[in-house]
Amino acid sequence: MAASPYLLRILSKPTNDDVDSWTKWYMSEGLPNLLSKLNATRATFYHVYNDFNLATKTPLDVNKSKLHSVQLTHTDLEPPADKTCLALCQLDSFDNLEEIFRLSDLTNDKAHGTVSDLRVYKLIQDFDPRGIGHTRPPFLLNVQNEPADAVDYNKFYSEEHLDMLNRVPGYRRSQRYQLIKGHNEQTSDAPKFMAVHEWESLDALDGPEIREADASPNTHRVFGNAKKVNIRGFKSLKAFGDLK
Repeated sequence: MAASPYLLRILSKPTNDDVDSWTKWYMSEGLPNLLSKLNATRATFYHVYNDFNLATKTPLDVNKSKLHSVQLTHTDLEPPADKTCLALCQLDSFDNLEEIFRLSDLTNDKAHGTVSDLRVYKLIQDFDPRGIGHTRPPFLLNVQNEPADAVDYNKFYSEEHLDMLNRVPGYRRSQRYQLIKGHNEQTSDAPKFMAVHEWESLDALDGPEIREADASPNTHRVFGNAKKVNIRGFKSLKAFGDLK
């Protein structure tokens, strides 16, 4: 079964910094209540996960990282240690983007105030080589890219990179998205493209298969020439809807 054509991405931080209490409320009440108001088929809630080895992941100080001799320019839009709670909600359709943002925004919630980064994307590729379908992924890599050349970027992913990732132990499947709009001017300036790579485990991200993918001249070109990138890991806590 294919992924839904649209994705609502909610990256959050509770204003009182009590992530544990906020998470319990959001998983039991906040997110289910939101999903009931949207045309959402499924969703997964995650916490940031940084305990893995990957040379290109966004540094905690949001500085540049290196892909061999190539420097990657990371966006400072979402520092890894800032907003650490992520909900990905798949939507079959929507009528009004502003209504989606209004319903998702907890800025003025007195009991559960939250600073959030809200964005809506459209699906451009669903890569599921094993036919896994709608099951909760234990981990994901969220890879954002503002490419120098969008045509080259899409060709690189569809003709090479995903097939190479599929050789890495622990890899499950990927969805690729293009940003439609963010809830404000800053989030609308996020990288144009986002890949959601699902994993059983992130233990092999320093292994020979990922090193082979990273050594490709095409990888160096697409990521080295990118105007901005953001690469973060997340661990799933709960699934909603028809996710098993």
